[in-house]
Amino acid sequence: ADGGGGGGGGGGGAVEAAAEEVSPPLDTAHYNVLLSCLSRPRRWKEALELSARMGERGVQRDTSTYNALISVMKAAGKWKLALKLLRRMRAEGVPPDTITFSAAMAACARGGEWRPALLLMGSMRQAGVRPNTVTFSAAISACEKGGEWARALRLLRQMGDEQVPPDLITFNAAIGACAKGGEWERAMSLLTEAMPAEGIAPDSVSYNAAITAHANAQPARPDGALSLLRAMEGEGGAPPDNFSYNGVISAFGRAGRWEEAVALLRQLAAGEVAHGGEALSPDLVSYTAAISACAEAGRAAEAAALLEELRSSGLPLSILPFSKAIAAAAKAGEWRVACATLRQVSSLQLRHNALTTNLVLRACDAAGEPAAGLSALLPLLRESAAAGVASPADEETLELVPHLLLRAAEAAEVAEAVEGAEGAGVWSAEDAAQLRRALGRVEAQTAAAAARRAAKIKRDAEDELALAKLEREQTAAA
Repeated sequence: ADGGGGGGGGGGGAVEAAAEEVSPPLDTAHYNVLLSCLSRPRRWKEALELSARMGERGVQRDTSTYNALISVMKAAGKWKLALKLLRRMRAEGVPPDTITFSAAMAACARGGEWRPALLLMGSMRQAGVRPNTVTFSAAISACEKGGEWARALRLLRQMGDEQVPPDLITFNAAIGACAKGGEWERAMSLLTEAMPAEGIAPDSVSYNAAITAHANAQPARPDGALSLLRAMEGEGGAPPDNFSYNGVISAFGRAGRWEEAVALLRQLAAGEVAHGGEALSPDLVSYTAAISACAEAGRAAEAAALLEELRSSGLPLSILPFSKAIAAAAKAGEWRVACATLRQVSSLQLRHNALTTNLVLRACDAAGEPAAGLSALLPLLRESAAAGVASPADEETLELVPHLLLRAAEAAEVAEAVEGAEGAGVWSAEDAAQLRRALGRVEAQTAAAAARRAAKIKRDAEDELALAKLEREQTAAA
């Protein structure tokens, strides 16, 4: 039983206690079975506690034990813990196998950490463990998450050199890596040449990745994306789904063809397309992509109308479509609309972010309404501080605010009502003082974020050097 899937102890301990009511005492095999029962993502703490009790009771951990533990960390997205367990495993003299390395690489892939995943591939070879299809697929998937299409294709070639057969998952990850980089020609080569050569039929994921490659191309290629969608709709094609249509809508938007993007959204809304016998309907991503298309073209009114349609649809909401609508308003010089949309985000209790905040501040600055921007910002800082969450502000906010304060003071708007600023309220010297105090929290927050980025850059640089050395050794060996 799952026992609610809580993060703390209790579930694993209860299973263990029940098992200990029988004789003989639990051994390694028993604990391995118990660990396999904790494979739900939220039960990773229980898995670690169970492993610790094995050590306390003198029960030896073997390869299967660590494979189960690392698989739990993979499911929970705890890639650092997966690597820590692998190091502990080797320190204890427990030999890792293909499953061990594949699970650890998959954990890195889920965390978007492609460098550690590729280093694991090198460690695997040094340990004399031969990679298989699952291993290569995990490494290619890690490259996909990082947009490292060239390394993904290199791994795919290595599979051929080592006579390791790729499967559908392998190809989908490789096409996805090309999609991240906008490498549409390479994506199409994999879809239309490499996959058929291996006797592997593309599925919806394959086509969707290729559509995304066209959308991400520089410049975007909406006609190529649409051609793939029509191929999916044809007889014998992989059935299109929302991802398929959303990808084409994005491609039209990035090409500045907002009317065609909205027309495809309307086709979805009219129930004119089906998947698995059921009519498809727009989802949050569909609307966001269409609103983004309007934003790219500076069509603020159309973006606002689509946002209102989304709000009325009953679909779950996120900050992203509001950010896109604010971007459209800012581009069109509609600062009042931008401020009003920001207030909608608050009224719906959605999580603000720095990108949206800065869009509104810039729109107000460009319109010569600095007090309106400052009045929009202060409640957000107050709310985030009261809730104990990160402020929706960053380094750019810290640069914009002093500039806006200066402009507001110069216009004598600090101590009086801002005329014509719809909803801006009164911007006073007291508000300015509160804003400066609130910015102290933002400064601490951005300093901590900068320290984290610096640490990651340092770690990535170290991994990059280790990878370069590994690749040189592999080239020399070849």
